[in-house]
Amino acid sequence: MKKRHYILTAVISYLVLLIATIPAKPVIDLVNRNTPANVQGVSGTLWNGKALSININNINIDRAEWSFKLWKLFLGKVAVDFNAQFSDNDIIAEIGTSFLGRFFINDLYARVDAQQVAELANLPLVQLSGIISLDIESAQWKQGELPLANGEISWKDAAVTVTDTASLGNVTILLSESDQQLLNAEIKNQGGDIKINGTAGLLPVADYTVDIKLLPTATANNNIKQSLGMFAQRQSNGEYTFKKSGSLNQIM
Repeated sequence: MKKRHYILTAVISYLVLLIATIPAKPVIDLVNRNTPANVQGVSGTLWNGKALSININNINIDRAEWSFKLWKLFLGKVAVDFNAQFSDNDIIAEIGTSFLGRFFINDLYARVDAQQVAELANLPLVQLSGIISLDIESAQWKQGELPLANGEISWKDAAVTVTDTASLGNVTILLSESDQQLLNAEIKNQGGDIKINGTAGLLPVADYTVDIKLLPTATANNNIKQSLGMFAQRQSNGEYTFKKSGSLNQIM
């Protein structure tokens, strides 16, 4: 037992020495050559480093900094504290991977303009307004598996414009995990032209389900109501219901 303990201590000490002294730039150069990422302006070491810009699939992140978390090694994980800026908004998170290949993000906080989300998602003929904030306590995933997550997504002063603008007030999406559905989302809002109340989830067999009730308020005009009828079923009480389920492969 003592011999095994000494060997483990020596291996961890060697890893710490490598991480603390290896310059970040040669490693980042390998990342640039072998991944879709393009990282520029790198300085520091793998332990504490900086990058002026990171571009991944045309998503630009600026002024990135990272700091290695040594104690995570004893839990079988490699993790760094990461902070950067996206369109002058802060991104803060702990990111990493386990020795078994499960990626994770903890304590993620970020803000982004809603229209930028629409552009990144390539949503045609749709304009979004407001600010979207991410406050994710934990998220994890492994290649070939569906993700798990706990946290909250807030959309403040939300509005959607197609032919007319519909105010949605402040939208909240609560993310949670369950045994039956790997990822659950509870969707609600306060204020606006449409009252929203619904759920969405990912199923273990790579399926999804959405069940949302939409109720026009007194401020909703006829154009908004007609737009709801284009994709949701009108009920006798004035609500519109949107229910859909199927395979994720059909929408990805």
